[in-house]
Amino acid sequence: MLLLRSIGLLLFISVLNAQNAPSVAILEFEGIGMEQADARNVTNRFSYELSRSNRFTITERQMMDEILKEQGMQLSGCTSSECVVEIGQLLAVRYIIAGTVSKTFDLYSLHVRMIDVGSGKVVSQFIEDFEGSAKDFVTNTIRNVALKLAAEAGALSNTADEAGQAARSMTVSRTGTVIFTINTSPVNVFIDGSFSGENPNSTVSLSLPMGDHSVKFSARGFRDHVQNITVLPDETITYAVDMEQGSSGAVASITTGIVVVRSEPEGAKVYLDGRDIGVTPVQIPKAGAGQHVLTVSKQYYHDHRESITVEADAIVQVLAKLEPAFGSLNITSTPSDAVIKLNDQIMGKTPLNLNQLGSGDYTLSLSKDLYHPHEEKFIITDGSQNVKDIKLNPAFGRLRVTGYPENAVVYINGQLRGKAPLDLQDMPSGTYNVRVEAPLYATEEATATVEDGMTESLGYQLQPRFGTLSITGRPEGAQVYLNNALVGTLPIKDHRIEAGLIEIKGSAKDYHDKTLFQQVNTGESQRVELTLEPHTGTVVVLTTPPGAKVALNSQLYGDSPQIIKDLMVGNYQLEVTHPDFLNISDNFTLSLNQRKEFDLKLMTYAGSIQQEVDALTFKRNISGLTGSVLAAAAIGLKLKSVSDYDAYQSTRNADEAVRLYDSANSSNKLSAILALGAGAAAVPTLKFQFDIQTLGRKLK
Repeated sequence: MLLLRSIGLLLFISVLNAQNAPSVAILEFEGIGMEQADARNVTNRFSYELSRSNRFTITERQMMDEILKEQGMQLSGCTSSECVVEIGQLLAVRYIIAGTVSKTFDLYSLHVRMIDVGSGKVVSQFIEDFEGSAKDFVTNTIRNVALKLAAEAGALSNTADEAGQAARSMTVSRTGTVIFTINTSPVNVFIDGSFSGENPNSTVSLSLPMGDHSVKFSARGFRDHVQNITVLPDETITYAVDMEQGSSGAVASITTGIVVVRSEPEGAKVYLDGRDIGVTPVQIPKAGAGQHVLTVSKQYYHDHRESITVEADAIVQVLAKLEPAFGSLNITSTPSDAVIKLNDQIMGKTPLNLNQLGSGDYTLSLSKDLYHPHEEKFIITDGSQNVKDIKLNPAFGRLRVTGYPENAVVYINGQLRGKAPLDLQDMPSGTYNVRVEAPLYATEEATATVEDGMTESLGYQLQPRFGTLSITGRPEGAQVYLNNALVGTLPIKDHRIEAGLIEIKGSAKDYHDKTLFQQVNTGESQRVELTLEPHTGTVVVLTTPPGAKVALNSQLYGDSPQIIKDLMVGNYQLEVTHPDFLNISDNFTLSLNQRKEFDLKLMTYAGSIQQEVDALTFKRNISGLTGSVLAAAAIGLKLKSVSDYDAYQSTRNADEAVRLYDSANSSNKLSAILALGAGAAAVPTLKFQFDIQTLGRKLK
């Protein structure tokens, strides 16, 4: 059974090998300085890049494992050439690809060799180093090595002469790019056996038809270097050429001429035998004598190709008149600002004018929110002017929600959209769930279908689920809470509230809170009395002798003794009066449940503290008046002294001067004496005031 399965797999591989592409098996690369799992990923990436070239028939990894398992062999540990060839023979492939990938710090190295299973010889191998990130190594180096190996596959079975004939053909075919970096310059370039010319710098860029080619480089002081390559369509391969020092067999026989290339319009790329020369206008000072293929290329124009003959020490003038390969396209839409895609590439928004659009087939797509997308196919021909004016079909309608009561909250598909009446003019077409809610009303739900360009009107009539409640009581201004929510102050009139058992709570400063419960039914009106009990205290007033009139805040309560109960808390002024005794007044604050007691002894005026206070007040006033008079006299004399002294200084009469001087002197001395008297009078005045305040505190 095992033998039959192996034969079946080998027959399948033989069928694959019968195709034109050579068969190949890729062994897992050996990892050095990295995890083997990373080396396996590099192998898989290399296999993918190689398969994209379509140059090989690659044996799948799973098939390889099954065949080797049937034969009792393993891939792991197989590194010698003998082992590799044996595996290749078991897999019935033409080539085996093996390699190593290493990492030292940020330096990556990839060494790949292709072994001919029939001969056991290494027919092609590449080593490339890369310093940088792992991402760039995977996307650049691995891809380049895979493409080089794919190019070698064609070069192994074709001669340079045959490739040269293919390159000389004027037939338009798909091209690929090969870039050589050479360790010297200038360098002479031979393409498929013919001398193209001298390349002035060390980078040679070739755009060649797909297929096999031979490229030779020669330079003075260096040996000729020949590179056989296979150009892959629409791919770019890079080579590093390290020319060895020595003598060149090709340099001595080279003859050249000059080629000057211009174009209409200018700025076109120029290729001589596929060698990138530059952009027009351009001069090729050392073009090889002989026949060449000249290509002039510019985006949006047809390539200009012609065969030119360069003679030794002669000048060839070329004017390439490029034919446009584009047309114009103007795109407008109703409404504007639609997103434009051409062949799935976003180009901008309408209106848009594209002056240069390459000739060919296009798919135009327009899209805009709330409108159906538009798509059409068209063709741009050379020099054509194309206009597209597109009217987009709306993918929306209008939704109106109205009803009773107004200002109800509207939810659409669970999202709050506003209050009714609601008018949504740009609603995407479709079916929606509409929910309308309002306090004290039953919620209502409905389904609305909005169609393109149509108006959908949805009406509602919410059913009330409330009654009304009127609340009176005292004190006015007390805060009223219904179900713990403040609704106002007493009195409350016709307040709407959701039907049910309602908790009513009243609260006011200096009053006890009070809570009631009332059942409210839908559509009914209820009245409730809410009276709060005040915070109170007690005041007791005793007098000796009794019989004095007792008043609080000017309200007379009767003769002492007096017990005043249930007084509201707050600030009070107590007044006790008797016709035969001095009045007594006192201010106090009564707190909750406080018992404030006053035991007052009434006094007559004679022999009382008040009598003593009045006497001291009289003395203080006399003393103060005396001091004030003395102080005023002192100030007057001081002013007279200053005035006499000023007159003394200005007079020229000797007798008058003596009189004024004596007067100023005596006035100044007398002013000082009076000031001392005023100061002396102030001392008893202050003493009398201090005694008055002391007695006042005792009196109180």
